[in-house]
Amino acid sequence: MDKIKCEVGKSNIHQVMQFNRNHYSFMVHETVNPREVRPIGHFEVNLQRKWCDCGKFQAIHVPCSHVIAACSYARQNYLVLISDVYKVVNVFNIYKEEFSPIPNEGYWPTYEGETLYHNPQMRRNKKGRPNSTRIRTEMDVKEKWDVAIWNLGFLKEVTIPNGDL
Repeated sequence: MDKIKCEVGKSNIHQVMQFNRNHYSFMVHETVNPREVRPIGHFEVNLQRKWCDCGKFQAIHVPCSHVIAACSYARQNYLVLISDVYKVVNVFNIYKEEFSPIPNEGYWPTYEGETLYHNPQMRRNKKGRPNSTRIRTEMDVKEKWDVAIWNLGFLKEVTIPNGDL
């Protein structure tokens, strides 16, 4: 229900324009983008087909803010558009059936299908530092340079080729 309350709050900032009242087709304009990634837009809503341009309504079968705004414009109850899957009666019906316990593995029939094996070359090497995937360019090549090293208290100058330490 928290998701529905959030969508009801967002529907209050939508502007609804009627297309066809007989076919329950509406155009919903977002006036403010409430912290979402997508830009402000125009969405077509068809209440008979249970369809909205944003795609949320078809994906999760719960009215999105555009559908709720269209329902309030048409003075219809948006709760009737919630899928039967989410209703408590249907959830209880799932648990009416008895679940048989899984028997001990010794009683299972022998498997006669193909045996699958993993490819050991696909496994990651977990030891050590991971290999760099960076593409090296001429900017990465270091020139020879001198390094001062303290050796037993005496300053000694050493040349290191290619900048390797």
